[in-house]
Amino acid sequence: MKDSWRAGIAENDKTEIVTSGIYQISRNPAFLGFDCVYIGLLLMFFNPILLIFSVFAIIMLHLQILQEEQYLPKVFGNDYINYKNKVYRYFGRKSSFRLSKNNSQQQ
Repeated sequence: MKDSWRAGIAENDKTEIVTSGIYQISRNPAFLGFDCVYIGLLLMFFNPILLIFSVFAIIMLHLQILQEEQYLPKVFGNDYINYKNKVYRYFGRKSSFRLSKNNSQQQ
């Protein structure tokens, strides 16, 4: 994340889009890591209260991601849209075949 780390949406912060490193395979590696921690703890120490807490936390993180995904195109424009078309929200890169197929259908 370099200097682009922030909690939530900071509309006054001027940052650059980061698409290298871990961001080549996940648009939200920090949130993915948090989700893995919640799931891991749940599997290790399963109980109903921890289940409720984990599901709540994962849902809240997902809602934050959705909110950021509405904000980021306004800040980074086509750079973010192109990045979003190449990398999945949580894990993986989209195949170039699908990208070229989608682009040809849009034209």
